[in-house]
Amino acid sequence: MSAATRIAVFGAVLAAALAIGAGVGARVGPDAIQTEATTPAPLGQGVVGTRDGYRLVPASPELASDGGTFRLTIVDDDGKPSTHFTPVHERDLHLIVVNRELTNYHHVHPELGSDGTWSTELPALPAGSYRAIADFQVEGGPRLALGTDVSVAGSYTPTALPEPDSTVAVDGYDIAINTEPGDGGEVTASLTVTRDGHHVDDLEPYLGANGHLVAIRAGDLAYAHVHPVDERAGPPLDGTVIFDATLDATGRYGLFFDFQHNGTVHTAAFTFDQGTVTGAADMEH
Repeated sequence: MSAATRIAVFGAVLAAALAIGAGVGARVGPDAIQTEATTPAPLGQGVVGTRDGYRLVPASPELASDGGTFRLTIVDDDGKPSTHFTPVHERDLHLIVVNRELTNYHHVHPELGSDGTWSTELPALPAGSYRAIADFQVEGGPRLALGTDVSVAGSYTPTALPEPDSTVAVDGYDIAINTEPGDGGEVTASLTVTRDGHHVDDLEPYLGANGHLVAIRAGDLAYAHVHPVDERAGPPLDGTVIFDATLDATGRYGLFFDFQHNGTVHTAAFTFDQGTVTGAADMEH
């Protein structure tokens, strides 16, 4: 075989190998294998009740002031309740119930009944207007965050988010936050948990991660569910959990950090002011 022929054959084999590799990559590459770390952000941001053929329907627009069971369904275009879901961060559905002032916040995980009704117990809530946001993925469908307005009757007392502070105290723990802005609304948030002046170096896994961070924008209550940069690589030795978020609009946000220690989940709430955002993409993307 001449040198020219050998080169031509080698080129053909190389091209075929690259084509096969590209085909395999398309089937088994990062876009085809969805891990906890690569799960796409939910569409809808909690500001709409209907998206991509699915709708959030509460059993009642009113919540009991003394607590009780809250029920909802996710229905399709035909009005039929969806009953099969793909777990996201170890749960089939995450439910956020927060008042419009962002001063009363609950993150719970309802149970799904055979008829497609989700049910969860809520604590006693002060009177006012609330947003219920369901974060879920219907089996074979998109990941969505749909919201609906609910209310608690009674004598309403206005509240307001406190001014931003770098440290809050919760249940005997002190949690400090440090934020670093990036381009297009990106924010890196580092949260450090201490107790009695010592770093909590044995945070326990909660929903498969060292902690969870939810960001909700004041005003329209747009929602972003953010997870740690390292997901779950063991407890952070210095009690610090780092998150990357995209908050694509200038304004005030409520940041809610869930962490677990000694078998109990605690929530630390922060106020964060996002500065001027330029060249930002939609928070859904």
